[in-house]
Amino acid sequence: MNRYGIDGGESGETVLAALVKQGAVLSAPCGGRGLCGKCRVKLIEGRVRELETAGRTSGEENAAEGGIVSGGLIPACKTVPLGGILVELLPETFDGNEVDGGCLDPEFLSAAAGSPRRAGAALDIGTTTLSAQAVDLDTGQVIAVHSCLNGQKLFGADVMSRISAAREGKTGELFRLINDQTEELLHLFMERCGLSSIETLAVSGNTAMLHLFVNEDPSGLGEVPFTPVFLESRDYAGAELGLSAGRVRLLPSISSFVGSDITAGLAALDIFRREDGTFLVDIGTNGEMALLRGGGLLCCSTAAGPCFEGAEISCGMGAVRGAIDRVAMKDGRLSFTTIGGAKPRGICGCGLIDAAALMLKTGVIDETGAFAGGRGGFPLAPGIALTQGDIRQFQLAKSAILSGVRILCRRGGMEPGDLAGLFIAGGFGFFIGQENAITAGVLPDIPRERIAVCGNLSLKGAVQSLTDRSFFPRCEEIAAKSQTIDLAADPAFMDEFAENMIFP
Repeated sequence: MNRYGIDGGESGETVLAALVKQGAVLSAPCGGRGLCGKCRVKLIEGRVRELETAGRTSGEENAAEGGIVSGGLIPACKTVPLGGILVELLPETFDGNEVDGGCLDPEFLSAAAGSPRRAGAALDIGTTTLSAQAVDLDTGQVIAVHSCLNGQKLFGADVMSRISAAREGKTGELFRLINDQTEELLHLFMERCGLSSIETLAVSGNTAMLHLFVNEDPSGLGEVPFTPVFLESRDYAGAELGLSAGRVRLLPSISSFVGSDITAGLAALDIFRREDGTFLVDIGTNGEMALLRGGGLLCCSTAAGPCFEGAEISCGMGAVRGAIDRVAMKDGRLSFTTIGGAKPRGICGCGLIDAAALMLKTGVIDETGAFAGGRGGFPLAPGIALTQGDIRQFQLAKSAILSGVRILCRRGGMEPGDLAGLFIAGGFGFFIGQENAITAGVLPDIPRERIAVCGNLSLKGAVQSLTDRSFFPRCEEIAAKSQTIDLAADPAFMDEFAENMIFP
């Protein structure tokens, strides 16, 4: 469903808030502050009143008089219904990126029809995306996959936006959104694979996401001394959380901002069997990383922000159909590809890295990120162009990641070039162009053979935990041997950050 009726009242509730209560999933990466313009919906019937801070995006054709709008595109976060209205979600805001693999194992499906088979599920809760897999508990074989946008994006694209919403008393709403989506995916797995039940659901994610998953208030993570309610692994009966799983098990986190997604990834790598100097970086809105050094782990988290997820970029969008995901120069002409081969609607993180690297190589921008020759932008496709402001946002994000890598290496008494291996994790990291990421200064310049792109290690770890009895002991060992570095308290970080704002 992408049309919603809203009964207007005198509460002053925005269209966005009303849509949240109805379970609508649309993009609001700025958290409803009226800054990004990406929660636009189409007003089909009725009238709304624009709040003073609302601005219109070019090309909108609203019939407005004195702040009263009776049709066209409206910003959901900055409009209030005047009586009953009907709105329609746009393709770019509607949750259209679901990936459903159905049942991947026909033999399992056939066997399940004859006699019950034991199955579990693994869930990685990303700030942007939910990724899940159903698993045959007897063989460890993945039998189904599913991914979709995290419905909590209505409250902002980054972790701090979600924590801020919780501090405003919205923990319950955030819990309901993730809980409903989880229950839907469990039922989807049972239906598609002929399952009578899901025995165990293993869950990994950053610390704040795990709090919200079990309806714990993460507000303590939003202010000094950044205190979590819990870090340890937790077990629940599925019924305690209203979920159709016999048991729900949360993987342990390392610290307030180094969550069980990193624990799971390190355990999946069997990190303590790796060569000293092995580095793991999970690139996302919250860049988490860990360095194996001297038998222990040095960890940190750096706030890259939602730039790589398409937020705060004028033409940015998530990695969904129509997003430009590759940019190159061929025969002297700009070329690009889009996800699904669809008409370009914007650019996602991978495309942004490619574009920034290309702009550097061709002299469109200089090492400071400034456009050369008075250019005002870099056109990619009709109606899609990168601006000076977009490049500045990219510089902030890439500097945060690279600075974290360099500081962690320095604390380990080494340089990035000395790393034994660099593992790039995360859904975004799976599609990243390594050469362009190094050119644009997202990753350190190290020998390419030492770099490995390994996809969603958090989910892989959660899957392993369902059948590998040694997995949770490995997680506990990782947590016990980890030291978290507070980058904000490191006097060298700001110098490093300022230096890495410059392109290589």
